[in-house]
Amino acid sequence: MRNSERYLLTRDRICYPVERYLLGSAVRDRERLISAIISNALLNEKPGFEELRKIPADPGLETIGDFVLDFVIIDHFALMDRYTPKEIDDLRQFYGGNDALHRYAKNSLRLQNFILWGPDERERVIWDQPTTKILADYFEKLVAVIYLEHGIGAVKDFLENHHFFQEIDAMKTIAKT
Repeated sequence: MRNSERYLLTRDRICYPVERYLLGSAVRDRERLISAIISNALLNEKPGFEELRKIPADPGLETIGDFVLDFVIIDHFALMDRYTPKEIDDLRQFYGGNDALHRYAKNSLRLQNFILWGPDERERVIWDQPTTKILADYFEKLVAVIYLEHGIGAVKDFLENHHFFQEIDAMKTIAKT
């Protein structure tokens, strides 16, 4: 088997769990998906295939995901007549805040199981460190991939299918008790 064939097989094997268990469908740009779930620490290690190092890091994914998520949160609450613009902005900041996103990604999606961590990060269980909100960043990247692949409707469906608002509401209720 040639290196390019092994790379494609590895790429597909990396993407399959995310596509199957999180997204619910395949993506066209698998390199973009890998860019969204691969840790820089892993890229600094010697991966099994040098081709993984050639996948460009896309720092814009996090920004795109952040803006898309803000839009979806605003849209969700703006459709309800009972909120003022100030209240909607407060809700956007709460639901889109790093703390809520990190807890949601960790506890509801178990996103840490889909990230390609560096060995040191995995050993230290970096996503469980009290000062980190790293899963919020990966969640925003994942939202960007969904948006770029399938559009805003797919992002809304993804959040609905994974009970985004309900899960964060439940976390908020638990935190108050």
